[in-house]
Amino acid sequence: MRRMSRIVIDPVTRIEGHLRVELSPEKLKTSTGEWDVVKEAYCSGTLFRGWETILRGRDPRDAWIITQRICGVCPAPHAEASIQAIEAAFNVTPTPVAVLIRNVLHGAYYIYDHIIHSYILLGPELGVVCKYPPMVPPALGKEGVSKLGIGSSYVGALEIQRKANEIVAIWGGKFPHHQSEYPGGMAVRPTEDRIASSLARMFEIWRWVAETMVKDFYNLLEANEKVGEAVSSLLDINFRGLQDVGASTGNFLSYGLFPDHENYDDWLSVLDSPSKRSSALIHAGAWDGSSKPLDISKIAEYVRYSWYDNESGLNPKDEDAPKPDKNKSEAYSWLKAPRYDGKVYEVGPLARMLNTYGTRWKIPIRNPVTGEDHGYFEYEVLNPKGSVIDRLAARVALTILTSQKVFEWLLELKSYTNQKVTNYRNVPKEGEGFGLWDAPRGGLLHYIKVKDHKIANYQCVVPSTWNLSPRDDFGQPGPVETALEGTWLPNLSVPEICNAIYPEKDVDLSALGLGAMSWGDALAAALTPLGLAELNIERLNGQIYNTSLTLMVVRSFDPCIACAVHVVR
Repeated sequence: MRRMSRIVIDPVTRIEGHLRVELSPEKLKTSTGEWDVVKEAYCSGTLFRGWETILRGRDPRDAWIITQRICGVCPAPHAEASIQAIEAAFNVTPTPVAVLIRNVLHGAYYIYDHIIHSYILLGPELGVVCKYPPMVPPALGKEGVSKLGIGSSYVGALEIQRKANEIVAIWGGKFPHHQSEYPGGMAVRPTEDRIASSLARMFEIWRWVAETMVKDFYNLLEANEKVGEAVSSLLDINFRGLQDVGASTGNFLSYGLFPDHENYDDWLSVLDSPSKRSSALIHAGAWDGSSKPLDISKIAEYVRYSWYDNESGLNPKDEDAPKPDKNKSEAYSWLKAPRYDGKVYEVGPLARMLNTYGTRWKIPIRNPVTGEDHGYFEYEVLNPKGSVIDRLAARVALTILTSQKVFEWLLELKSYTNQKVTNYRNVPKEGEGFGLWDAPRGGLLHYIKVKDHKIANYQCVVPSTWNLSPRDDFGQPGPVETALEGTWLPNLSVPEICNAIYPEKDVDLSALGLGAMSWGDALAAALTPLGLAELNIERLNGQIYNTSLTLMVVRSFDPCIACAVHVVR
C-alpha cells in the first residue's frame, strides 16, 4: 500500500506525545504556475505504552488515579471518564453536590486547556499567517511585547490559564493529577473559602475571555479574508481563507459534557439506550448534517493498519488486552482506528458545538454575578466538513460558555455546604461499566470490567485515537489524514510566504531601531537570531517544502498522542 517518496515530519512538536506525519505531494497546475499540495497523508503514533495492561488485577478504585497519568495535559478528563466507569460498575450515582463540584473543577480545567491550545499550541501559526502580532510568540522579547504588542495575548494567556489551574487545585488538591474524586462523590466539601477563592479568580478569567479572547478571534476572522484574497490571487484558485484548510469528513461525534446535577438520570441514560444527554450543558450526539442520539454500541476499533494482532472491529467492551505485532506488514501506527457505525467521525470542540447548537451560534457574553454585558459571540460554521478556523471558533465559544457556567455552579454550591457529598459503596465482586466524557480534544471513553473484586479488563478510547487514527479495514483515512489532503506545501520560507501575502512595508519596528518593514522581513528579523530561519522546512529529493499549513491543520485537532496508545510488551 505504501512506500513512495514522502515528506516526513517527525516528531510533530507542540503536542503531547510522539506523532509522525508523512505526506505524499502532487503538483497542482494553475495559470500562475505549478504548486505542491498534499495528495495523501499518513499519521503514525510512534509512542508505545501500556495502561490497559497495567490496570489489570488492581483495585478498581485505583483506576481513576492511575489513568490520569496517561497524560499531563489532560489528566482531569481521564479521571472523570474513569470515575464514571467505576460508578457504573459499582452501581452507584454521585450526589448532586458532588456533580456540582466536579463541574466546577472540570470547568476550570476546560478553560485552562482551551486557552493554552488557542494561544500557545495553535496560535503561533494563526498569528503569523493572519499578520496578527498579539498571537505571535514574543520572539522580540519584553521590548517587543511592550512597544509593538508582539506576543501580548500569548503572554496574557500564560498568566490567565494559571488562574484557571488554581481553581482546579482548590477543589482537586493539586494540578495536574487532582486527588479529590471518589466513586459516588467527592473527597472535598464546598466551603465558603473555596467558593470565594474560586469566584475571585473567575472574575479575572471571565474578563480576559470576554475582552481579549473574543477580540482576538474576531480580529483573526477579519484578517482571514485578506489571507483568502492573497492566496487566491497567488495560486489562481478559489480560496476563501482558513475555512478551506483542514476540512475532514463532515461527521462529528460528541459524548456530552457537564451533567445537570438535578437530572443525573438523563446523563446515565446513554449507558442503556441511544441518548443526546440533552439536559447537560453540552449534548451527546452523532452529527452527519444533523444531530442523532449517541449509540455506544455503534463504536468499534479497527486494527488492520495498526501494530496489533488483536481481532478487528470490536466494541471496547469486547476487546482483549493489546497484543502488539511490530512486524505487521501493512501497519504504520500504534493508534487503532475507532469508527462510529462504520464511518469516520471527528471529535473535539466543533463536534460539541454542532451537536448542541447546530451550525449557528449566538452565545451571550454576560457576567452572571455583576451583569457586565459584552453582547454576544455570534458565529456561523464556515465549512460543514470542519476547518482550522471553525475548530478555533468552537474553542472560543466553549471557553465563553464554560466561564459563565462556572460562576453559576459556584453560586449554587452555596446552598449545598451542609449536604451529603458522597454515596459510598464497597467494591463489588463483579461489575462493568462505561464512562463517557468529552475531553477538550474530544470524546473520551473508559470501560472497566470487575471480577473477584479486581479489574479484569480496562479499555480507553481517547480523542486522538479518533482524530489521528490510521486507515481502517475498509481503507478509510482517519480525520486528520483526510483533513491534510489538498493542503498547500509552499516551496518558500515562512518570511517569503508572508511577504507574498503582505508585500506592504507597514510594520513599524522603529521602536526597536529597525525601521519600517514588510511582515515577512519583520518575521525574518525575529526568527534569524533564534536560529529559526528555516522554520517548518522539510526536504524531499533536493526540494524544500514548507509544512506550516499542514502543521496548522494537525494542531487544529489539538493532538495528544500520549493518550492515544497504550501497550506494554
